[in-house]
Amino acid sequence: MRFLLLLALIFAACAPLRPLGPEGDSAPVPEPTPTPTPKPPPAPEQPIPVHIINVGIGFEKDLAVIECPEKKWEFKAGADLGRKEIETNGDCKYGGKVYRGQWAVLSTDSGLAIINVVYIEDYLKGVVPHEIGRLKRDEIEALKAQAIAARTYAYSHLGSRKSQGFDIYADVRDQVYGGKAEEDSIVNEAITATAGLVIKYEDKLIEAYYHSTCGGRTESSEVWGQEGKPYLQPISDSAGGKAFCELSRYMEWKDTFNRTELVALFQKNAADARADKIFPFSRVEQILVTEKFPGGRVKRMVVFTDKGSFEVFGDRARRLFARDGKFLPGSLFTIAQSGNTFTITGSGYGHGIGMCQMGTRARAKAGQSFEEILKAYYTGVQIQLIQ
Repeated sequence: MRFLLLLALIFAACAPLRPLGPEGDSAPVPEPTPTPTPKPPPAPEQPIPVHIINVGIGFEKDLAVIECPEKKWEFKAGADLGRKEIETNGDCKYGGKVYRGQWAVLSTDSGLAIINVVYIEDYLKGVVPHEIGRLKRDEIEALKAQAIAARTYAYSHLGSRKSQGFDIYADVRDQVYGGKAEEDSIVNEAITATAGLVIKYEDKLIEAYYHSTCGGRTESSEVWGQEGKPYLQPISDSAGGKAFCELSRYMEWKDTFNRTELVALFQKNAADARADKIFPFSRVEQILVTEKFPGGRVKRMVVFTDKGSFEVFGDRARRLFARDGKFLPGSLFTIAQSGNTFTITGSGYGHGIGMCQMGTRARAKAGQSFEEILKAYYTGVQIQLIQ
């Protein structure tokens, strides 16, 4: 028994002492380290919807030729009426350009419609470089904004030209589409980074109009005689007293016409400009802008002649002055008359509705994100993934 007691005392003496705190109290025994709760796996990314668009890229009266790597296709107008599908591995050539995707040819009594059937994301690769250009990396947010606007335009026009056998034209009637040869690596990167994103207002796709240069202020869709849309409001597109698009060569422009020239142009262009009256005359006496839109663009213009007057409204005013097939750059202008000379001084290029592309580029360089840019030009919108 003495041996066991002695052994117990020895063990007690050798045990380590608990450290003392600053006041001499024993420090608390450290809590056991809790077992970390495993983090849940990240939610899977929402898949990007895959949609097809039918692009009307050409119209032939007699013969259409599509050259694919595996076969050359020829179609004659009037033969095998209806739509003919072409299945291919892609990279077919039409009109000297190479395109992605599949093909169809719609044969009617009036000719042939050549249709490129392509994924919308691939379609954008041939659109964005044409619509805003090949930009440098410091403007990639502008490319992203353009990609989203062009994607929104494409989706909102699916089925809009169904009677013609396709969804959208490949030219300025809709969006300029140049196929695969026109693609650019930075542009493609911007498209991929924003894949599937579109612009909506109250959960509906907007009409994502855009133009080159606004001249410091955008306009509503009323310049086209359309009912105004809440997301297409006139905005001041400037900061610190300078327009974002000030570096555009169309920030300021001027054109002159003589009295004799205007007689010929006005009689030729009156129908296209949708003048309220069309009649013969031999002299232009005076031209007055009698009413403007909030952004400063022409709302009503009156032309006085030796045989009476007529009026032109909105953006159509610039068509009245068209010569050699070219309209005035925009409808944000003033007119001055001196003797037989009429001088038009203007600012901006395009209709002025929605996103200003030159302004978008400057905003990107200033550090704005694509979302900030789009929400500046389209009032009260949301950027969402297409369903």
